[in-house]
Amino acid sequence: MRPTSPHASPPRPRAARPHARRALTTLLAAAFLLVGLTPAQGEPVGDAPTADGSSFSSPLPLPLDVLDGTFDASNVGLTTVGGGTGTGPPPYYSNGRWYEFVAPATTSVVITLGSAFDNALEVWTADGRFVGTDDDGAGYPNASLTVGLTAGTAYRFAFAGLASGYTGAGTVTIRPAAVPSAPTDVVVTPGDRQVDVTWTAPQSIVAGWDVYCAASGAAAALCGTTGAASTSTTITGLTNGTAYDLTIVGRNSLGAGQGSTPVSATPRATTDVTLSTVPVSLVSGEPFDVVATFTRSDGVPVTGTATFSIGDATRSVAVEDGTAGIVGLEAPAGTWPVSVNLPAADDRTAAAASGSLVVDRAAQTVTLDPIGSLTYGDVPVTVTGTATSGGALTFTGTGACTVDGTTLTVVAAGDCTVTAAQAGTTEIHPATAVRTVTVAQQPQSISLELPALVYDETAPVVVSSSLDLPVDLTASGACVLTDGDLTATDVGPCTVTATQAGTDDVAAATPVTLTTEVGRRPQVVTLAPIADLLFAVGPVALTASSSLGLPVTLVGEGACVVVDGALRTIASGECTITAEQAGDAHTLPATASTTIRVMGTGTSASLQLDAGLGALAAGASATVRVVGMLPGSELVVTVYSTPRELARVTVGADGTASATVVLPTGLEAGDHRLVAAGVGLDGVAVSAELTFAVDAAGRLVRIGDSALVRAAGLAATGTDGTLPVATLAVVWLLLGAALVAWRRRVA
Repeated sequence: MRPTSPHASPPRPRAARPHARRALTTLLAAAFLLVGLTPAQGEPVGDAPTADGSSFSSPLPLPLDVLDGTFDASNVGLTTVGGGTGTGPPPYYSNGRWYEFVAPATTSVVITLGSAFDNALEVWTADGRFVGTDDDGAGYPNASLTVGLTAGTAYRFAFAGLASGYTGAGTVTIRPAAVPSAPTDVVVTPGDRQVDVTWTAPQSIVAGWDVYCAASGAAAALCGTTGAASTSTTITGLTNGTAYDLTIVGRNSLGAGQGSTPVSATPRATTDVTLSTVPVSLVSGEPFDVVATFTRSDGVPVTGTATFSIGDATRSVAVEDGTAGIVGLEAPAGTWPVSVNLPAADDRTAAAASGSLVVDRAAQTVTLDPIGSLTYGDVPVTVTGTATSGGALTFTGTGACTVDGTTLTVVAAGDCTVTAAQAGTTEIHPATAVRTVTVAQQPQSISLELPALVYDETAPVVVSSSLDLPVDLTASGACVLTDGDLTATDVGPCTVTATQAGTDDVAAATPVTLTTEVGRRPQVVTLAPIADLLFAVGPVALTASSSLGLPVTLVGEGACVVVDGALRTIASGECTITAEQAGDAHTLPATASTTIRVMGTGTSASLQLDAGLGALAAGASATVRVVGMLPGSELVVTVYSTPRELARVTVGADGTASATVVLPTGLEAGDHRLVAAGVGLDGVAVSAELTFAVDAAGRLVRIGDSALVRAAGLAATGTDGTLPVATLAVVWLLLGAALVAWRRRVA
């Protein structure tokens, strides 16, 4: 009896088992092949997918990196029932745990199951083609099957039980059927103290690779290993300049396979070269050096002979301490090819570099001489400069100036930029020099003259710009400006300011301000002529006027006065008439005068008693009127015997005065005088009187020359030497005639 697992079915008699089943299986397989009943690739399988490898449709990935190893497996808990036909679809056995792998090569492997129960092995392609089965057979209790693989094909196999009751843990072992064949296409690339090796794997199961190196005259020795998945490696630690034969050998669990054909390679240090020039920038006509700097990857100083090619010339130069060069070269401006080559040595590679030498044209410097200050309106100036190359200069001007040849002309105010240029040659760069000078605005000045003005007068302002530009005028104070004419609007300071704002090219002028004093305007007073006058004529109209139509005041002095614009005489003598206009805030005063002669018309008086003869004297009225008296003086009326003043009256402006008096009571019987006394036009006292007589009864018995009866014994009143009334009248008439004659003579 063989051991069983805890879940195994009851043991069966050995005689009932292997040989009959194996024979049946063989017959079935043969039948499939003969009649073509093997399922086609891609035909669906007969179980449902799972996630734990318990079905053909959902296998677990093979837990081996290489088809050469052992891993643990188990079908515990699985209850699938196999079909057992061998024609598909799988499973063939029961309780299978499925695994899948892709064949890495066209070769054969042996799959062996190990367990304590009666295990069974079945193998299919992933697309459902039957490959083979085994239920441990003679190797009881382990199934084993040799499987021929096709590279790139996916295979699935089951760790299963012989029947539905067989489960348990176990192992799966996959071994190659043979040691690896020799790899092919070995390629060795030498490097610095190493070589890179690549190869093509054979159609074999390989667990790893070994590389053997054999130096010249020495036995081969293992110099490198790599995993099965790699077909390349780098062998380090070699000696530069030594030739090595390299052989690649595959190995698996059966041992080392056949080695590849040896390939020879010699490691060499990598040699790099850098080309440079001293100086870095090359200039036509200036010497320079070309330097090649060599370096080895292993740090060993480079030696040998380098060949330089510059343009069409070639020169060989020894390399010392990694450097070689050609000194003291000169080349015209342009681009020249340059290269250097260093042949390979046993222990280093060759080195080469190429490039271009760019030889620039030589530089030159242009100097533009100072230009000096410029002002708009200046006369042209000459510009000068030099170039270090000695070449001729060309001058141009932009902005506020132009340059023709070497003549600079200012055309505006602002920045004037002058450029001096030298065109250069094929070996000399062009060059320029620039100077910018600010052209100042042209200055200007203002001339201003103000007229002398009186109020309400208009006169032109004389103003000009030194550059004949329009000048702006403003006025303030006692004047206004209209179209360049200045009009006085008041009396006092009149201030005028002249400005000229300038232009883009002309500077603003300094403003000019002048002040003139506006005076009062003059006027003329005209007084119409008037002839000499006789005193006591009626008022004489006067005519006077101002040239400005202002009101005129008339004044009379001396023998006359002016009342309400009319001339009245008040005495004899000179009469001065003055017409005055006092002026105002804007006008000067003015006068006109004339003097005439006032001749008196004679002094006369009229004294009259209003009562008739025989009337009572007491209370009788008397009328007194005088002519030719001094105006303003007083006329005094007095009655005499015993003097009594009856009236005092002021003489009027026309030289006349009048009064009505009443004779007093108590007059004595006798002669009496009624006397009117005053001052004549000539200032001499004059008087006139009227005599009368009163009788004892108080009645008027005589008035002047008229009498009732001459009564004896009349009282005498007044002073001695009294003239009769008739005699006094004659005197007054003679005096008046004399005054008239005198006036006519004067006239």
